[in-house]
Amino acid sequence: MPLYLLPLLPLLGFALLICVPRFFPGKVGGYLGSGVVLASFLIAVTRYFGLTDAPQHETLWTWLPNMSLNGDGTPANLSVGFTWDQLSALMTLIITGVGFLIHVYSISYMSHDAKYTRFFAFLNFFVSMMLILVLADSYPLMFVGWEGVGTASFLLIGFWFSGRGDAGTAEGFTVTNAEGISNSNAARKAFIMNRIGDLGFMFGMFLLFKSFGTLNIPQLAERVGAVKFNQPTLELACLFLLVGAVGKSGQLPLTTWLPDAMAGPTPVSALIHAATMVTAGVYLVARSHFLYDLAPTASLWVAWVGGLTALYGALSALNQYDIKKILAYSTVSQLGYMFMAVGLHAYAAGVFHLLTHAFFKALLFLAAGAVIHALHEEQDVRQMGGLRRFMPFTHIVSLMGVLAISGIPIWSGFFSKDAILAAAYETNPWLYVIGLGVALLTAFYMGRWYFLVWRGEYRGHAHPHEADPLMTAPLGILAALATLGGFLNVPAFLGGGHAFDTYLSRAVPLEPHEIATSTEWLLTALAIAAGVIGLLWASAEYRRGSLTDGPLGAASTRALYLDTVYDNVISAPSRTIAGALDIADRGTDGLINSIAGNSAAPGGLFTLWQSGFVRAYAVSMLLGTAAIIGYWALKVIGGGL
Repeated sequence: MPLYLLPLLPLLGFALLICVPRFFPGKVGGYLGSGVVLASFLIAVTRYFGLTDAPQHETLWTWLPNMSLNGDGTPANLSVGFTWDQLSALMTLIITGVGFLIHVYSISYMSHDAKYTRFFAFLNFFVSMMLILVLADSYPLMFVGWEGVGTASFLLIGFWFSGRGDAGTAEGFTVTNAEGISNSNAARKAFIMNRIGDLGFMFGMFLLFKSFGTLNIPQLAERVGAVKFNQPTLELACLFLLVGAVGKSGQLPLTTWLPDAMAGPTPVSALIHAATMVTAGVYLVARSHFLYDLAPTASLWVAWVGGLTALYGALSALNQYDIKKILAYSTVSQLGYMFMAVGLHAYAAGVFHLLTHAFFKALLFLAAGAVIHALHEEQDVRQMGGLRRFMPFTHIVSLMGVLAISGIPIWSGFFSKDAILAAAYETNPWLYVIGLGVALLTAFYMGRWYFLVWRGEYRGHAHPHEADPLMTAPLGILAALATLGGFLNVPAFLGGGHAFDTYLSRAVPLEPHEIATSTEWLLTALAIAAGVIGLLWASAEYRRGSLTDGPLGAASTRALYLDTVYDNVISAPSRTIAGALDIADRGTDGLINSIAGNSAAPGGLFTLWQSGFVRAYAVSMLLGTAAIIGYWALKVIGGGL
């Protein structure tokens, strides 16, 4: 089956649901939206079994075939086509597989929403654009998908822009996060901060085209290895691509939009901010590995941005109270792990963590959505507790997700996180120390999340209940994947054969493994100890009833004051300048309006004569005639005198 069917089917679903929604009443729209994504998943599975060592390219058409942009008279090769290799196949399976489960979950979760069909239209649009992004064989086409998912995220984050209204409700209520940021503002914030990153992506493309004369990825890979290039220019181009990746994946300093994006419906959080969109930056660096392999300075920047973001996200998650906000900062931190890995050229480790993260983070978000649904939209973990008695199935799968993200054997996060820490130990000891510390903090804040939500006594006022099968079935599948997914890449010292590394090495280079077996055992023991200590620490703090009090707790609650810094350094001065310009503009308008008014005053007098009544014109003629006759009469009399 042709590759273009993969994004085309969800795009057709979007067109039908957005243009003729009346043909898909009730849950029919949800089933249609889910069905087209399932069809794309089945096509992806079929194509996966046809994978070969050589990438498969399908060119749809050539864009601007007769236009010369290279400066030497040769036509530019701006093809529009798709590529199918181990990396794009993996991303496609994640997007369509996890995306389908989230669609099914949404059929029930969004069933009472007044804009039900529109929601599935936006989900289909997002999946279609994400598939274009990962299948594109050129940077311009990738940028089309890149901008498409940015638009889709804006629509989905701000989906409840006028309130979370149920069907039949005239108006809902405006949803705000802990800082009082509304859905609409959260959507605008995500859109604007992503545009900053997109500008970097564009500059990177400009430099690459100027240096190599093409933006077709396979051709660019060949020319980079064969053409003499300017090293500073290549480093700068890779740094610009990093800016694009930072914006899309919520890395420092463009990270504050991602936690605020939790204002959207929970399935949106699971789809966009756990499994797909935010991993696009990691995919960009991995897909551009042939550039970063020749740009050591840019690669080091990628690694350190990832390491520092992982630490920032972990510290910010320690003392949050919104059930989804804790997971959001966890996503920031886990994405930092992935960036650290690809920056150290451990592409397989970074992409493998991308895979396992899609499983356990989608699971955790959907489990949080089940809790919110059961508690009638309550999101404060201080109003929860003891829910394991009311929601036993959701409790079990949530525990599996917590163990996976905490790096506890045998769950998937243990294998992928261990691979990243091993790569950091081998390449950059300082990043290894940061990564190990983040592993401990991750286990702590996820243990805190678990204990506050599921253990102890119920502290809320609603009547919790288990979700229906349409919501629990995806949770069960994701829990199985989060538990068993790590066995796809068991390392040799544990009796495995690095199967995932071998698979991905056909698309991205595999770093040679030079760590002694005894050292690997030691690193694994330290990673496990970090996870266990973090969970025990969370349990102890929970029993004491004073979780992360003091300055660290206050700083964590405010996400280390990064938003405050932005507000004081950028927003406040911008508002001051805008206010001054507004005053000047109003003054200028007043002056101009005054001049215009004074100029129009004499004309206003003449308009009194133009009343439109014939009798008024007749009177005017009589008066004028009388005035003329009177004037001449006085002149004659005066002459006679």
